[in-house]
Amino acid sequence: MKRIISANLHLILFGFVVMLGSCKAQKMTSDQLMTQNYEITQMGDRDISDSKLTLKVNPENSTISGFSGCNNYTYSYKLDNKVVDLGYARATKMYCDDSMELENLFFQKMASVTQFENSKEAIHLKNKQGEIIIKAKKKD
Repeated sequence: MKRIISANLHLILFGFVVMLGSCKAQKMTSDQLMTQNYEITQMGDRDISDSKLTLKVNPENSTISGFSGCNNYTYSYKLDNKVVDLGYARATKMYCDDSMELENLFFQKMASVTQFENSKEAIHLKNKQGEIIIKAKKKD
């Protein structure tokens, strides 16, 4: 009888440890980029919610792509120990009088991204100091 109680106790403790480990893994969202489509809402202190800039994360082929105000862009990223390296952007080469300032700001901000924090609702791209430089929310 004591063996059955002891075995059940060990099983319960094991289940508890596994449950705690999975909760910790869910909180540590910064380890992996998640597949998601986003609308960029803020760059630095500037609210750009109405700009229609987009960001799509695709971890299967390690790309971040989207619409930057006038052109479409793609970054091939590398992820190493929670540090993201976006490398250089590939983009279409159109000129749009009314949106080039915003697009240039976007590429300037993206050039300084080295960290990220993501969830199912949003992604925050950060510089090496840990400051949020781009905020984006999940696209409906």
